[in-house]
Amino acid sequence: MAIHATDIAELRQRIARHLDRPSLKACSLVCKAWYLDFHSVLWERFSYEMPKRCLKSPEQRAAWLDIVSKKAHLFRHIHHNNSRKDIVPELRDILLDRCHDLITIEAFITSVKPRTPVWNPVYWEETLRPLIEQNKISLRRLQLRDVNWIPVITSLHLPGLLASLSRLQSLELGLSSTLEDLLTVLEACPISLECFGLLHANVQRKQSNPDYSNPHITHSLVNQAAAAAPSLRLKHLSIHGWYYDGTTVDLLSYLAGHSLESLQVDAIIVNPFSLQMSPTLRDTPSRLTDLHIKNRRGYDRVFLMLLDAIPPQQLRNVHLAAMNVECASMLVQKHHQSLESLVTEFVRGHARVLGDILATCCNLKYLKFGAEPFVDIRALVDPQRPWVCSELEVFEGYFGLPPSLPPPSIVSNQEEDRKVIPTDQVENLFMQRVGQLTKLRRLVQSTDAMGYFFSDHPLDMEADAMTWTLSSGLGHLADLVNLEWLEFEDGDLPAGIGIPELLFIKQHWHGLQGLACYNIDAAEVQEWLAIEWPELEVKLRHGL
Repeated sequence: MAIHATDIAELRQRIARHLDRPSLKACSLVCKAWYLDFHSVLWERFSYEMPKRCLKSPEQRAAWLDIVSKKAHLFRHIHHNNSRKDIVPELRDILLDRCHDLITIEAFITSVKPRTPVWNPVYWEETLRPLIEQNKISLRRLQLRDVNWIPVITSLHLPGLLASLSRLQSLELGLSSTLEDLLTVLEACPISLECFGLLHANVQRKQSNPDYSNPHITHSLVNQAAAAAPSLRLKHLSIHGWYYDGTTVDLLSYLAGHSLESLQVDAIIVNPFSLQMSPTLRDTPSRLTDLHIKNRRGYDRVFLMLLDAIPPQQLRNVHLAAMNVECASMLVQKHHQSLESLVTEFVRGHARVLGDILATCCNLKYLKFGAEPFVDIRALVDPQRPWVCSELEVFEGYFGLPPSLPPPSIVSNQEEDRKVIPTDQVENLFMQRVGQLTKLRRLVQSTDAMGYFFSDHPLDMEADAMTWTLSSGLGHLADLVNLEWLEFEDGDLPAGIGIPELLFIKQHWHGLQGLACYNIDAAEVQEWLAIEWPELEVKLRHGL
């Protein structure tokens, strides 16, 4: 007798992780076996905020608390996102009595009454801390946030509490603290900790000791703390918020000798010149393979210093909000063989940078490239610089063709060795290059958004003149049989994509799931698609 996949409990449980609440409810009603697998997932996540309807109606309040009491043993992830509401006593008693296998706790440790910040030690001592302690064996992720930045790290006795969480893997703090206290917390973390995050925390270098602001004393403190915590094996560090006097750099210095593999920074270094105060970071080889820096200002020096500390051919995934030519050149030169994913939202000197990436990064699989206003494709079709990124699966770029091209068109990146290609061949040559990326699953070409955000004179920007028609080289993309999503901007030419192009797309890209484009005869296209290709997801846009 054949066994269906849904007859296997383990597969049902995996499927349940990807379903929304209505689907989980429907599946839990199929049979008893399905009920056990889908109903438990339905109640895994719980927000301990009482619904508004229960605040005014005693009957609804009692009914809601009764349901929570019956399902509390299924809770695995609980969170409290509203700092203006304290937990009701009845619910607190239910959680402390019934929840003993929690995996995640996310909570504010302070409350904010209207216009009045309040540090509520009773809430911490009677609710959160007991809840953490009774789940110390099962707890994997802990997030504590302080919306008021009241000095509470020492009040919480966090080091002792964290030391008891033997299986903790992720810790995120949004607290007010000094660097000294923060390092003490890190020293107390269990060896199982892999991820540490600062969420809009207020971390200051300065302490009551006037000598603490001395950079040499600061780095001595950092080095002593690092030496005192040899068992910490942190792999992922995430920093979000505003940090003064190089706190970010101090944390990186502290973790430089550890096994840090992933760094995400969405923070502002107020004084980027404080980087000169961090010899530990410069001199210690890094194990970083993933690097995510979202800020556009003040981080070029941070990125260059990190690149200098990372051994060659090690970085795999890089996400930068902004990148100059110097940063890009060092990245490509040192990591062109290991780089698998690169996302950059804004690049200065973009034509040369993108040309180098496509011509040297042989293992690149994901490329998202922003520029101002867009990369001129003439810089990407130099005959002496063929593309080597044959593994590319996602190619999203702000590239295009200016509407007025002075003849002849110069396409070489090398000033001393320019190559001349007629302007009417540029788009065809570019399409030929893209057509060789046979593993592409997603192709996006756009020219409007980044330029309008970053250009000093956005209204003076030239529009894109790429046409994406069969006559301009679309036929060279016939081998992109794995393509699932195509998005392009048709420029400002009156002749846009028509039925011949759609017939070509349907004939060659059988796996295509979505199409987004500009400046198309919407009525004609919609009528054709409704009859010939109704299953295709189509987004027709008509500019800004």
